[in-house]
Amino acid sequence: MCGIAGICNFEKKPSIEIVKLMASRLNHRGPDDTGYFDNEYVSFGHKRLSIIDLEKSTQPMKDSTNNNVIIFNGEIYNFKKLRKELEHSGHQFKTNGDTEVILKSYAEWGENFLNKLEGMFAFCIWDEKEKKILLARDKLGEKPLFYYFSNKIGFLFSSEIKSFLAVKEIKDELNFDHSSFNEYLTLNYLINNKTFFKNLFSLPPASYISIDLKKYKKDTKVMQYWFIENYFKHKTKDTFEDSSQKLNHLIKDSVEARMFSDVDNGTFLSGGIDSSTISLQLKEIDNHKMTAHNIFFKEKDFNEYEDAKIISDYLKIKLDYYEIPKGKNLVDDFPSLIDAMDQPMSDTSFIATYYLSKYSTVKSKVVLSGDGGDELFCGYDTYIADIYRKFLPKMNLKSKFVKSIIAKLFKTKFTKVGVDYKITKFLNALSKKNNYSHILWREIFSINERINIFNKYDHKFINYDFLEFIDNELVKLPDVNYLDQYMYIDLKSWFPNDILYKIDRSTMYNSQESRLPFLDSKIVEYVCSLPINYKIKFFERKRILKSIVKKKLPKSLFQKKKSGFGTPIGLWLVFDKDFKEMAYDLLNTQFMKNLFCNNEINKIWDSHQNMEEDQSYKIFNLICLSQWIINNKLENKL
Repeated sequence: MCGIAGICNFEKKPSIEIVKLMASRLNHRGPDDTGYFDNEYVSFGHKRLSIIDLEKSTQPMKDSTNNNVIIFNGEIYNFKKLRKELEHSGHQFKTNGDTEVILKSYAEWGENFLNKLEGMFAFCIWDEKEKKILLARDKLGEKPLFYYFSNKIGFLFSSEIKSFLAVKEIKDELNFDHSSFNEYLTLNYLINNKTFFKNLFSLPPASYISIDLKKYKKDTKVMQYWFIENYFKHKTKDTFEDSSQKLNHLIKDSVEARMFSDVDNGTFLSGGIDSSTISLQLKEIDNHKMTAHNIFFKEKDFNEYEDAKIISDYLKIKLDYYEIPKGKNLVDDFPSLIDAMDQPMSDTSFIATYYLSKYSTVKSKVVLSGDGGDELFCGYDTYIADIYRKFLPKMNLKSKFVKSIIAKLFKTKFTKVGVDYKITKFLNALSKKNNYSHILWREIFSINERINIFNKYDHKFINYDFLEFIDNELVKLPDVNYLDQYMYIDLKSWFPNDILYKIDRSTMYNSQESRLPFLDSKIVEYVCSLPINYKIKFFERKRILKSIVKKKLPKSLFQKKKSGFGTPIGLWLVFDKDFKEMAYDLLNTQFMKNLFCNNEINKIWDSHQNMEEDQSYKIFNLICLSQWIINNKLENKL
């Protein structure tokens, strides 16, 4: 696991000094080793987090048979199988790791080799013979890769946005994409491969870019090599029992494939079905001494330690738990937390994941996590909302009216996601068409709230235009169950841009590698092909996953109510003096006053302080943005 950065320029020799500057902002992703390569057309930088083949697989790596060069971030879990295939074809190897396997695979199969890779990755290959670069990203978007074209410097790419901001010439060129603020306030994250800057893009999952002399300075064409929608279209004829057995074997194989490393392994254990399944499989495969890690909250509604302890005791595995700092310590850490985000992505669970990684990396440089289970097996409340929505007409309910009714029925409580909050979001989204309702169950600021809060902001940017991608995607799946459609949308939007973004940034900032067994492409492809009633039936979620583990895990796991992984931001904003003061100050910077209407922010703040309405998500959304602006000295960009 690593950080990569580079420049390609076919008109003048690219600057290795600029690449060194870009790479210097990626030290957290690779503290163990640093390497550079440059020639007439490219300059590469690499920061290495050593996990396998600790001594030999240094990067950038050159293939001595053809002078191709690679910089690579990630892990290829089937590299040993590919290596045997390549050796059979006559290739010889000098290392024992996966990086060289990628180089040889490219030499053997060209760009077609991308579909052969099982793993998480972002890499760039310089093809010496063809004089071109190939940038590629894994199928679901576990590993990040950003790119930008500068007339002055060339085609630049990096694992993180902060690399671009480290270069003064690039930072001066970059301008805010104003529509991104609207999108961020709506969803907490950005979709459609956008960033907060014009012309600085995220390479989409399952995609690659190839640039040579002919394509240089032309519109960058992004090519897709894997199409997850195809697996939703073609449903398996397997019975539920056969599917359960097959899925069990696939999960076991995936966990086993992700256990290899030359450093200590561990697992994140929340006590939910997903993480418990992964821990169970680890235990069954190899009854070795493994450590499970859990984050502890004194706030009862947020604490999952007791659930995790039940599982760890049942499986007889060691459980380490860690408490999130509060008060001044949390405030002192907050700039680093936002720096870890790279750009604002204000899922409140980011804080919990960040500290879980920060404390657990001392014992476990590699961790396995259950992320992906909710998206694949219909685990979220939003899918239940979709079922109800199917039987209700489109309604236009005034937001203030909805809030007043709910306020009378439910007392505001700063729990993970209160009943009042869920009902408000559900009723508000009824005014949208079905396809949009699904993603707007998680809406942070409604369109009317955005209109009110933006100050001196072109109202043409305040819209739902970014949701048109849903229509464009669903055209690909016209004849599948509506819940399959919404799961597909989540896998194309929420999952890569919130869930995977969070786990990558929080762990890599702490120099820890996370591996996600549910994301093995054989599992993903098979689960997408399952009939929807194998996953959810009569409001029972994760039906097939539960069938695999229900006889091997304690009954209490299946009786408890689903609980998301959250952080008690709402309580801290009221009862933690230091955190409250910090948040208030961040809401009242000059940048925030320029971008937003201060009176509206004060209304949000006061209603939360008076416990009239839970405004946790809105306030956290805004203070993450404010701190990011301060961290990167972007005040003058507006």
